[in-house]
Amino acid sequence: MVGFTDIPSQKLEDLVTFPVLIPVKVVSHKSISHAEFVKEIVEVTQGLIADFVEDKIEHRASTSGNYHALTLMITFENVEQVHALDAALRAHHMVRMVL
Repeated sequence: MVGFTDIPSQKLEDLVTFPVLIPVKVVSHKSISHAEFVKEIVEVTQGLIADFVEDKIEHRASTSGNYHALTLMITFENVEQVHALDAALRAHHMVRMVL
């Protein structure tokens, strides 16, 4: 699946006008606690997106309850923020996938 973060910066800038609201889905590795996952993802996100608040998160657990998917509604000011957050989330040890 190709997401915004897989698109080169110049093409992304051609597709959207910044600032832009983009949903970012983050999926945990197996058996990570929901509370701990949310806490970590909020810290990473707020480190790069100053005005991000936790109430802009939707949570969904897998049917078995082993995985958590968080959808973050983020207003990005520029393409650099998109790529920086994507890289930070993908590098986090609790994150299985970013869409």
